[in-house]
Amino acid sequence: MARGVYSARAEVSSASREQRGGPTLALINLPPTAKQKWSALAVVAVIVVALGLLAPFSVTPLPRIPAFVPNLNATISVTDLITALLLFAQYSMYRSRALLVLATGYLFTAFIVIPHALTFPGAFSPTGLLGAGLQTAAWLYTFWHLGFAIALMLYAWLKDEAPPARAAQSPIGLTIAACVSITFGFVCTLVWLTTAGDRFMPRLFVSQTELSALGSYVPSTVMAVSVLAFILLWVRRRSVLDLWLMVVASSLIGELALTVVRFSLGFYASRVFSLVTSTIVLFILLAESARLYARLADAHTALRGESSNKMMNIGAVVASLAHEVRQPLTAIVMRADSAARDLERKPPNIQKVRPALAHIVADGERISQTFDNIGDLFKNGKRSRAAIDVNDLTIGALRILRDDLKTHRVTARTDLMPAPPTIIGHQGQLQEVLMNLIRNAIEAMDTVKAGPRILTLGTRMHGEDYVAIVVEDTGPGIAPGKIDAIFDAFMTTKAKGMGMGLAICRMIAERHGGRLEASSAKSGGARFQMTLPVEPTLGGDEAQT
Repeated sequence: MARGVYSARAEVSSASREQRGGPTLALINLPPTAKQKWSALAVVAVIVVALGLLAPFSVTPLPRIPAFVPNLNATISVTDLITALLLFAQYSMYRSRALLVLATGYLFTAFIVIPHALTFPGAFSPTGLLGAGLQTAAWLYTFWHLGFAIALMLYAWLKDEAPPARAAQSPIGLTIAACVSITFGFVCTLVWLTTAGDRFMPRLFVSQTELSALGSYVPSTVMAVSVLAFILLWVRRRSVLDLWLMVVASSLIGELALTVVRFSLGFYASRVFSLVTSTIVLFILLAESARLYARLADAHTALRGESSNKMMNIGAVVASLAHEVRQPLTAIVMRADSAARDLERKPPNIQKVRPALAHIVADGERISQTFDNIGDLFKNGKRSRAAIDVNDLTIGALRILRDDLKTHRVTARTDLMPAPPTIIGHQGQLQEVLMNLIRNAIEAMDTVKAGPRILTLGTRMHGEDYVAIVVEDTGPGIAPGKIDAIFDAFMTTKAKGMGMGLAICRMIAERHGGRLEASSAKSGGARFQMTLPVEPTLGGDEAQT
């Protein structure tokens, strides 16, 4: 089942890569959840409400705080620089030109806010540094917001574009270096244009605090470009990143709507909107990246668990094979050795060799049957099932192990119910369960030096729909705290045991719709009971032999 789930996920991922040119976990094509949509809507609602409350009082003058703009711009520069680096990292993975443009837009903002702060009147000098004139800071502010709005529009336009073929792709490092260099050069050009050419720039301010007629219209023009960016993002929205960039555009529009005379309520509020515009995508990139990495970690853990389960299954197969094959192999070696000694006698004792060879053949057939039983146990398809008489099953297991019982001086007793109902199951597997329980009982009674060694096997009804096969011994029994643990895989109390016998036995019982339970017998030994469902008829599909 797990294999099928991961295969389906791989097919979905492959299909998405063909459509988008990138993995489905990229923020540029990961669809937003309902919770994310409501969160974005809530942020936009806060922006709209704040704008509605502040707009009537935007021209209210407030105390002049010269350090406000440099401190705020420094925060914006650091925030946008980190955002640009994260977006460049996304581009390096997914090769989307839209991400490259968006990263460059944030980098442009990170660069241009520095000369804007340096040239702002009263921040570091009465007229600003870098040879700034009266119009320098205002035009840098305009270029800052216009450039970012254009970057949003270009991102929305390019985001559905498939990445170029691998052969046509430029080296990542070279592409990013070129963007950084061009952006830095462009910002330097704008700074030179607005400082050295200040006297040629259109007048946006008539004084350090009062806007000109043109200065009142320029923010509206930039705001119109921002509205177009919002509309384009809305029309082409598909991903988490699209959703939050619309919130960014909303904040940008709100900021420009409050752009009025300096050091008024609207001025300070618009700069707060600038900070919101700068931090939204950074926060989302960090939050969504953390969430995606958590999902990847969960998937990795699940894959490791699936791998461990497969290794456990392999270990179970190997251990159960070793467990089931060891006994007949030991008997084959002993009988072959005995037959060889009888043949070396003069004259050879043929009468003793013949039964030994017959036992060797029987043990070899047992080994072959064991391989078939184990193979059927771990198959995913239909298993061989037939009608079984539980009394015959019990007597057959005792007959196979009669030599072991005799060698260890164990007395076997049976308490079988007359005319038991038929069950449907795998004859070899169920017989292996009984043989395993009998061998465990023999080994347990070997540890008891005094007292009788009695093995009791019985069959009885367990309710109306189940038949129970009971195996009791007079060994040392099971400690109460270990009754459940003895069925755990790889749990054993034997020096050379692998701990797979009872685990496999319980698996076989459960595969047959039954249960295998352990308890303490009245004699002080161990008592194992396997309950199996009664099947009065044998269906056509199940009657496979």
